[in-house]
Amino acid sequence: VLNVEVMIIDDSKFPIVLVDFQHSLEQTTTENHNHDKDMAAFTGLFESGKPFVMVSTGEAPEEKHKHSREETRKINAWRKLNKEKLKCIQATIQVEPNKVKRVGLKLFASVYEKFWGNPLLLAQNQEEALELAKSVLHKAS
Repeated sequence: VLNVEVMIIDDSKFPIVLVDFQHSLEQTTTENHNHDKDMAAFTGLFESGKPFVMVSTGEAPEEKHKHSREETRKINAWRKLNKEKLKCIQATIQVEPNKVKRVGLKLFASVYEKFWGNPLLLAQNQEEALELAKSVLHKAS
């Protein structure tokens, strides 16, 4: 039984990009997750060169899925290759209704920002996240 992670990227509200992590336990022998597809989708978001904010829903991926060494290498290589482009991301907002989990994520936020180069902000629900995203984008313009 492997944990399968699916990441859905919805850029229809650009410059607010919705990212939904969905997890399920499935009996499979294939690779857990296709990070190449995700990295290609994110690279496409950078093409305009315009600032945007990511609003992430679903459980944070680190909670359900531990990356293999190969996955970690791929992600790190992509991050380094796209370091300048990643500056387009003004913030990542994680929607987390659970107060205890938000406190834990708040402690993780500085590590996240150091790695990805943009702040990890927290919201209790999607409405709060969208208002926060608008505020961040307004400050960036």
